[in-house]
Amino acid sequence: MNISNVKTAIRVGKIIKNPNTYKGNKYVLYPHSLKLIYDSNFPKELKSKQVSLIYFFVVDGKIVKIGQSSNKTGIQGCMNFYMVSGQDDPGLNRFAINYLIRKSLQNDGNVELYMKYQEPIKTKIQGMFGSKIMEVPVSAKGMEDLALNEYLNIEKKYPLWNYQESKVGISSEIQKIFGKYKVDRKEKINI
Repeated sequence: MNISNVKTAIRVGKIIKNPNTYKGNKYVLYPHSLKLIYDSNFPKELKSKQVSLIYFFVVDGKIVKIGQSSNKTGIQGCMNFYMVSGQDDPGLNRFAINYLIRKSLQNDGNVELYMKYQEPIKTKIQGMFGSKIMEVPVSAKGMEDLALNEYLNIEKKYPLWNYQESKVGISSEIQKIFGKYKVDRKEKINI
């Protein structure tokens, strides 16, 4: 599915290989992290604002991954985990997405990030002994589930990089690279 079909999605920016080189002394797989270049018209206050959001990784106009977040550091904090994977201690899924973004960039792919978000809502919250009107985030997981189901209903499959939902394992190639990286990260230092 093309991102152009999602009329209300906001273009956050594009992903590139960071020109800055890793300076730490721990072993890293990639000397250059990835970098999100924000669109000039993307609202600055939205970068780190806590909202419930779904994000779309898009390669050459096609949605390849739908994810969600409601962390306190907004889209910027959410994406940082993906951008530095291979220079930190990631889990397999985050490592795989970083790897796939890099492969797309190597093949001259245009990798973009889009998002949709919802502001927190005021509602009555139950505590142990009473209730209180509070502003709380909407379930980002619910937003993601809805978006994935809409995608599935149209395309009859999940986005290519949504491995968990597709119940398709991450390729053995990526798993081997990940396993070697985890061992090397424990045993080597960056030279």
